[in-house]
Amino acid sequence: IANNLTQYVGNLSRDVTEVLILQLFSQIGPCKSCKMITEHTSNDPYCFVEFYEHRDAAAALAAMNGRKILGKEVKVNWATTPSSQKKDTSNHFHVFVGDLSPEITTEDIKSAFAPFGKISIAHKNGQDLEG
Repeated sequence: IANNLTQYVGNLSRDVTEVLILQLFSQIGPCKSCKMITEHTSNDPYCFVEFYEHRDAAAALAAMNGRKILGKEVKVNWATTPSSQKKDTSNHFHVFVGDLSPEITTEDIKSAFAPFGKISIAHKNGQDLEG
């Protein structure tokens, strides 16, 4: 669910419904969906509210975090992907280039490989160099 359009809304009262959340959050901006999660009997219900526009999602975070809904102070935050769902790295490639002259810089390496696509990290002499 990780994107910049979806908000996690937690610490909800058991009486809160998707309809109520959509009514409240739609006052800030148009909502695409609301998914209520109530299966954890020991925990309070929570939901995910998805907006069409990032600016509305950001405004909802600012406006709704800490607000009381049916007597409970709700927690609003950006939704994140569970760690079990790792980022797709199938299009990532690792290339080792050895025996380089000491005069070769990280910028030289990045320049040489730039035509082939985005470079996320270059390693030189065992150091991670962000790119």
